[in-house]
Amino acid sequence: MSKKPYKEIGSLSIHSVREEYSGVIKVSLNEMGYVEVSISETHEYGMTAEIDLTFEEYERVLKAVDKANDILLSDIFYQERYGVDLINVSGPSLKRQGFILVNVFEHSIILVVSLTRGADADIMIGKEEISLLRSLFKKVEMILDIKQFDKKA
Repeated sequence: MSKKPYKEIGSLSIHSVREEYSGVIKVSLNEMGYVEVSISETHEYGMTAEIDLTFEEYERVLKAVDKANDILLSDIFYQERYGVDLINVSGPSLKRQGFILVNVFEHSIILVVSLTRGADADIMIGKEEISLLRSLFKKVEMILDIKQFDKKA
């Protein structure tokens, strides 16, 4: 299957208190309805991982980020990573399959994209950047909802 071109919906630069967890999150859509989530670590040996999600998988990621945000707002302090959700992704391309892991650690969300055949990239999103991430993810959700509605009409 040839890769359909993706249209970038938005990106977010994350500046973590720990340099190894800084990077860029990009979210894109293609004509077939897949959402591409890309995490690029910006440190010297950083990796980039791009994964293709279906609408349902993307919804799970969005719900996990919202749940992680609720945990952080409750002022529970986790000194070790606390797993919020693990979303297995079986996209159309073997190179873009794997999982997304959403964790809470201290006062941050750690978002991990792990590819079955390739890179593992993770990024630590602080409280001040979580609302920006949620806005980006909600923007994509609105576009997907409109596309789903158009298909039904």
